[in-house]
Amino acid sequence: MAGAVGTAGCGFRGDADASEGDGSGAGKGPSRRFRVGDDGFEVAVDGGPFGPVSVRGVNLGMAKPGRFPGEAAITRAEYDRWLEMMGELNVNVVRVYTVHPPAFYRALAAYNRSHADPVYVLHGNWIGEETLREAGDATSLSASFDRSMRQVVDAVHGATTVEPEPGYASGTYDVDVSDAVLGYVAGIEWPPAVVRETNRVNEATGYDGEFVTAPDGSPFEAWLAARLDAAVAYEDRAYGARRPAAFTNWVTTDPLEHPYEPFVNEDAVSVDPDALAATDAYDAGTFAAYHVYPYYPPLLNETPAYADYVDHRGEPNSYAGYLNDLVGATDHPLLVAEFGVPSSRGIAQRDVHGRDQGRLTESEQGEILAAMYADIREAGTAGGVVFSWHDEWFKRTWNLAPFSDPNRRPFWSNVQTPEQRFGLLAFDPADAVPLDGSLEAWADATAATPEREPVRIDDGADAARELTAVRVASDAAYLNVRLELAGLDGGPDWDATNYLIALGTTDTGARALPYGADATAPADFVVRLGGPDASRMTVYPRYDAFAYEYGAEAGLDLDRYRDPDPGDFTPLRLVINRGYTVPVTDERVPFRSVETGRLRYGNGNPESPEYDSLADVHVAPSADAIELRLPWQLLNVADPSRRRRLGDLWTDGLDAYETFESIDVAAASYVPAGADGTARPLDADTNLTHAAPGVADGTLRSVSFAPPTWDRPAYTERLKESATAVGDVFGRYARRGE
Repeated sequence: MAGAVGTAGCGFRGDADASEGDGSGAGKGPSRRFRVGDDGFEVAVDGGPFGPVSVRGVNLGMAKPGRFPGEAAITRAEYDRWLEMMGELNVNVVRVYTVHPPAFYRALAAYNRSHADPVYVLHGNWIGEETLREAGDATSLSASFDRSMRQVVDAVHGATTVEPEPGYASGTYDVDVSDAVLGYVAGIEWPPAVVRETNRVNEATGYDGEFVTAPDGSPFEAWLAARLDAAVAYEDRAYGARRPAAFTNWVTTDPLEHPYEPFVNEDAVSVDPDALAATDAYDAGTFAAYHVYPYYPPLLNETPAYADYVDHRGEPNSYAGYLNDLVGATDHPLLVAEFGVPSSRGIAQRDVHGRDQGRLTESEQGEILAAMYADIREAGTAGGVVFSWHDEWFKRTWNLAPFSDPNRRPFWSNVQTPEQRFGLLAFDPADAVPLDGSLEAWADATAATPEREPVRIDDGADAARELTAVRVASDAAYLNVRLELAGLDGGPDWDATNYLIALGTTDTGARALPYGADATAPADFVVRLGGPDASRMTVYPRYDAFAYEYGAEAGLDLDRYRDPDPGDFTPLRLVINRGYTVPVTDERVPFRSVETGRLRYGNGNPESPEYDSLADVHVAPSADAIELRLPWQLLNVADPSRRRRLGDLWTDGLDAYETFESIDVAAASYVPAGADGTARPLDADTNLTHAAPGVADGTLRSVSFAPPTWDRPAYTERLKESATAVGDVFGRYARRGE
């Protein structure tokens, strides 16, 4: 049945791990039993009394840069290193969504043998959303679901060999970590359409199991009860062990009524944990597990009782308001199995109280995560699990997914995409420039120097206008440009000097430049540097992916984009809300977007005390340099690892990718006539005071930069500033014994 049979509390199988020569030594850990008490999880060690375990957790996926999660490519060394980091951050629970490679369980066993405070596991089984949607009726997947749960049970008991199968981990599972498995959280966020279809085609007969029952449950709830019952029964028969179990749930299928929710599918059906109950034979018990984020669904913003809710700090807090209702709606101890906000440059959703899905610095991410964990604990839950441990480059976000190649997403770092930046652990491109003014990182950059002398104005700002070089480099996240100047003397006087950078990827010839430059350049994009409040990147309208995909909804004049006027460039935008009507009030919330081409000034070096993870531009007066980094997606690059970009949108659509060999980069300085950045007319061929490489017959000459390509991205690991904040809040609650 399982290859090896153990008993509850049999300890770790240290002999199997020691045979690998990892230096951790053999030996068994303490015997542990787990159960759900009135307020949360409890553990009994070596036959002693049960004591509380409040969850301070992180979710751990199976992806890493250059790899999809189904490749199961995380190594033993990485698991060892990450578990050590988790322990230092006061993490006591790691949640995994599916069976990981054997290296994970070996690393966990080794860590727990060598540390007095163990890291426990909440283990899940994965069932793909598309698989569920294709099935419609979830009951047709019962056999495969049960098989996956048996595999989970066998893996944690170190008693199975899993044959290779595309998309899944495999290998010999020979290390028993069952004494660290706090419980099981089965399944995924259930699509409402699947829940409805399962309820429609099956009779509501309930379920009466040996360990889990759902006497009055809906067909879908009865199906879940049967799946948990089968898993508990299997572990009981095969290993003489029982531990707490739950199914994954989320706001969309909670048991509450949400009259202010504008999208029908987000409150169309419920999956109630209280429909399930543990029998007297199942002393470990069941619990409720919810994914709860602050910015979606819209009901979290639009429900007055949530938006106006006053939290334990005396502040308005919609997240705390919802948690208060959710905890009150279940008799089960409630675990917030996912919560988080991303430190991405791009944004996908707004929260009424600023806990947005993106456009947050790593420091802001940490502040919000710490506050959310406090909300979770003060609501009387069993604890919370941060999403996620590490950034995941393979992820997509709804508003940006059409603009990148789905088959190549893991191979580059899309800092625009919020779903890729939830982690506490960052993966930085190994050859990234620090964006702090230091010249060393630009040693191998493509460089050009000016061919002519600058126009002199004799107003005291000529040194800042005189370009001595332009350098261009790139990495797996950014195109980087450095302007070197004759002298900045404490920083540019932005009223006297602005800069333009023209960027061309489509090789369609010279275009008239904006801002009254009275010049042309091979430009698909133009950057204006006019100071911290007046810098932006703009795009030639016909190449504006936002206008092509969302322009009709945004109310844009699409003729302007199909056939632009000379010199017309438009802001780069990012949709964050496609519009909806709030029930009850009939208030119309319009289509909304943000100008994602706005550029932020700061220091981009993580080792600097002035570090700003969202910095786009750094001015270094001591180095007489201005540095700029631009996310690849702002340049319509769908896959930088292969130098592929979006094509002619209005002719070929979004998925007709084209290969580019190089990027044309030209830089110039000018005197602004006003706050809008318009150039002051000069008695010269153009209104530009200097250019690199130069100007010929009114056209900026460009330096041709050929970005390197790669098969596997080179990267380094780094704990974000947010990790410190999470470790601190976890530590505070741990010291309080909560």
